[in-house]
Amino acid sequence: MIRSAAKVGRRTTLRQPLLQIQAAQKNASRAYSSSPNVTLLTPLRPRFRAPNSPRAWRSVHVRALSYSALPRFVARAFRVPIAGVGVGAGAFGYANYKLEELRRQTNTILSDIQDTAADFYDSASETVSPYLASAGSALNTFRKSAKGTVDSASEGISNAYDSVAASIQNMETPEWIAGIGNTLKSLGGSSSSGSSNGDSGEDSGSNKSEKPPQDGKGAVAAAAVGAAAARSKAAHDNEEDEEQELKSGRDASPAADLLSLTKKLIAIRAILQSIDQSDTLILPSIVVIGSQSSGKSSVLEAIVGKEFLPKGHNMVTRRPIELTLIHTPNTEPYGDFPDLNLRHITSFSSIQKTLTDLNLSVPAEQCVSDNPIHLHIYSPDVPDLTLIDLPGYIQISNIDQPEELKTRIEALCEKYIKEPNVILAVCAADVDLANSPALRASRRVDPLGLRTMGVITKMDLVDPQIGAEILRGNRYPLGLGYVGVVTKPADRKRGKRGEEEDLKTAVIRREETFFRANREHFYPEGPVDGKGKKSPIIVGTDNLRQRLEQVLESSMSGSLHSIRNSVQLELEEASYQFKVQYNDRRISAESYVAETVDALKAKFNAYAGQFSKPAVRERVKNMLDEKIMGVLEGIYWSDKRLSNGELNYLAAGDLKKALAIEPASGATASSSYFGGKSPSTTPGAKDLPTQRELKDVEAYWRHKLDAASSLLTKSGVGRDSTALVAEGLRALIDNIVTTEPMNHHPEYAERILQLSHGILRQYLTITSDQVENAIKPFKHDVDVDLREWGIGQEKSVTLFEKEITMLEGRIAEIKNRIGGARRLRGLMDYVRAREKREEERKKEAIRKGTSTQDVEEPIDYRYSPAQVLEARHALLYTDRLAALRLRLTAIKSKTCKIGPEKDSMCPEIFLNVVADKLAYMSTLFINIELLDQFFYQFPREIDSRLIYDLDRSEVQKFARENPAIRRHLDLQDRKDKLEQCMIQLQSFVDLRKDSQTNQTKKQQGLFGTLF
Repeated sequence: MIRSAAKVGRRTTLRQPLLQIQAAQKNASRAYSSSPNVTLLTPLRPRFRAPNSPRAWRSVHVRALSYSALPRFVARAFRVPIAGVGVGAGAFGYANYKLEELRRQTNTILSDIQDTAADFYDSASETVSPYLASAGSALNTFRKSAKGTVDSASEGISNAYDSVAASIQNMETPEWIAGIGNTLKSLGGSSSSGSSNGDSGEDSGSNKSEKPPQDGKGAVAAAAVGAAAARSKAAHDNEEDEEQELKSGRDASPAADLLSLTKKLIAIRAILQSIDQSDTLILPSIVVIGSQSSGKSSVLEAIVGKEFLPKGHNMVTRRPIELTLIHTPNTEPYGDFPDLNLRHITSFSSIQKTLTDLNLSVPAEQCVSDNPIHLHIYSPDVPDLTLIDLPGYIQISNIDQPEELKTRIEALCEKYIKEPNVILAVCAADVDLANSPALRASRRVDPLGLRTMGVITKMDLVDPQIGAEILRGNRYPLGLGYVGVVTKPADRKRGKRGEEEDLKTAVIRREETFFRANREHFYPEGPVDGKGKKSPIIVGTDNLRQRLEQVLESSMSGSLHSIRNSVQLELEEASYQFKVQYNDRRISAESYVAETVDALKAKFNAYAGQFSKPAVRERVKNMLDEKIMGVLEGIYWSDKRLSNGELNYLAAGDLKKALAIEPASGATASSSYFGGKSPSTTPGAKDLPTQRELKDVEAYWRHKLDAASSLLTKSGVGRDSTALVAEGLRALIDNIVTTEPMNHHPEYAERILQLSHGILRQYLTITSDQVENAIKPFKHDVDVDLREWGIGQEKSVTLFEKEITMLEGRIAEIKNRIGGARRLRGLMDYVRAREKREEERKKEAIRKGTSTQDVEEPIDYRYSPAQVLEARHALLYTDRLAALRLRLTAIKSKTCKIGPEKDSMCPEIFLNVVADKLAYMSTLFINIELLDQFFYQFPREIDSRLIYDLDRSEVQKFARENPAIRRHLDLQDRKDKLEQCMIQLQSFVDLRKDSQTNQTKKQQGLFGTLF
């Protein structure tokens, strides 16, 4: 329905105009047919005829005039003239633009021609002036003629430009433009001035009528052209003024900004030197070279204002002195030796003595060294400079100097005067510059002299006119020119209080006196070269300071882009290596020290479990087991009655066999061992029957047991057990300090060892005495119960089995070395027979009363001495193995299992029980008196000696002793320093770019002021 309604609406809308048109056509045809006078020539539209009657005129509608229609009327009236004026102004503006562009291009071409001619003249004069003076004159004439040609061409262009501007100004303005100008002027005057131009409208109108129209036409055009020309000239003058202001601003930049920039660049140079000593990362310095008598030291001291350099008749400057001057206002002058950690030295005589000692430390046979001395001087009287003082050139070496000294000095100087360093060639005025070794060396590395500056000393020793000619540099031109100084004052004045005049004031006074006395040579008022240029002569130490600072700042600024690119490459490489090797993980020396101490404590706590009570008791018990074996070997196993089986028979319960054994020499041997007689030995022993009494046998072995127990308990158990534990602690500390990471710090490892030894010495004696007092009751009486006896029997069996296994292993090793069991048996039989013959020979010698120190029987050719020694060891092991097996059988017997009442028959079990008691008591007091104190004090002493007792330099030294940490820290520090340098260099580059960028100026047209 909506669509149908819309269609109906559109149809209705279209039909209404159509119906109206059709009705109009019908009316027109009806009127035409009804009119009798209509012909074919009658037009369809009737012609308008003016009404003749007043009534008809009253019906005419007159359109009213209004103020809003005036602007449109004026715009339509002046549309075409204004468009013409605009087109004309555009044409003149375009012509002015083209003329300006032509003048600029022409001036550029002419200036390039002039610069090329000047450069050609300079290079030609520098090359051929020593040889062809006439050629130099010709080139000079050519240069003057070229300059005159260029000036005339420039003047011609300027005249042409002026003539074109004048012709434009004299052009007759068209009348229609003048009319437009008069109209605009009248409109502007009426709107702006109002009634100020006249008292009434009639006066104004009369004034207008009195002006001739021709004058008005020319005035507007002339005013327009004159204004345009004035605007163009004013724009040109403003451009020149701005250029002059920029130049003056650059020349007269604030000294503070220059000092700040140079100081920051010097700081960057120090950082770059600490990063790398290669030539890729280096900012320029001023290298001072000259002969020994040229006055280098005097120049440097005059710059500083203090006497600080070593002096002497012989060669005193043997090492390069890298002198860094830092301007610090409102401070007392002082110096630093950063490499020696000598800071804030206010006495410059001390600095001079230190420099002298450092130079004289070079051996006499070497004379010069390339190891530099770094000296920083802070003073309010010095500029920010980096100077390098080198040993002076010599012509011939002394008799006490090496012959190659001259070559060494030249090689050392040539190493430092390479790019990008600035060369300060010091020459004496009374020596011909052709013989100057400094200029000769600078020409080798800087042929054009672009980075060489000459300093002429001793100006008061030559004629002022000759000195001024030298400073002009006509014969030996240098890119940075010459400076004349008189740095050696004749005398120093004294103040009212008798204080001596300082060096700086004396030098300035001396120079002012000399140069002002000869001002016609050194301070000429007019130009000296006939070209309108001022005198190029520079004299005085103050001017030298300023010139050096400007040269260094310019050289450093010129190297900013190259050094920034080098730093950027090094930074990218360092960042990549730091990411690949360490995954950007940062560490510090302090964190490494803390981690090392924590690791040391962790290892110490881990090994501390080896010194628990059970572990210490086991150690002491093993030591006492060895003592038991020694006691048994000395008291029992060497007794013949034991080897005959008497004690074994008693232990087995076979008393008949035990009592039937003849004691023979066994009792005698036993008695002699203890220094007394055996209980079974009486004066009538040979008359006794073979069958002995049981109480005598038991008394004998009881005596043996008491002796063994006394020997065990009185053998210094307290001292030995304490020393055993202390030795274990020492071995523990040795193991800790010889492993990672303390193996990289031998000095601190030794300090830790001494620390542990000190603690052990402090408590070792006290602990030993306490242990001895604790085991003293066991020296007189030992009570053993059945449980302890059973444990002692088991441990004795284990001990004997372990000893038997060890002896069997050693015998097996000897068999392998000898060549088998059969050969070993034969060798042992030979040794037994040889020992028997040796014993019989001694007895025979004793019987005859001869000496027993005869020649020993030679060894059989079938055996070597080493094999005979092995056989002796095998015999000892075999005898001991037999005794151990015999006693192991006795210990396992039923008699030894009965209990403590059979202790004399089973001494091994009894001694083992005593050893257990001794080990338990010793461990108790060792743990209280020694271990607790050591484990408490040692970690705290490590904290105080390794963390709190170290300063920053020692912490850095400790961390860098580890090669891995040193590489990590070096790469991290390198990356950080490169980032710091990169930020500062980039800021300097941006600052320099902003200061050197000239903003583009808008071109001003002829009609810029008018429109």
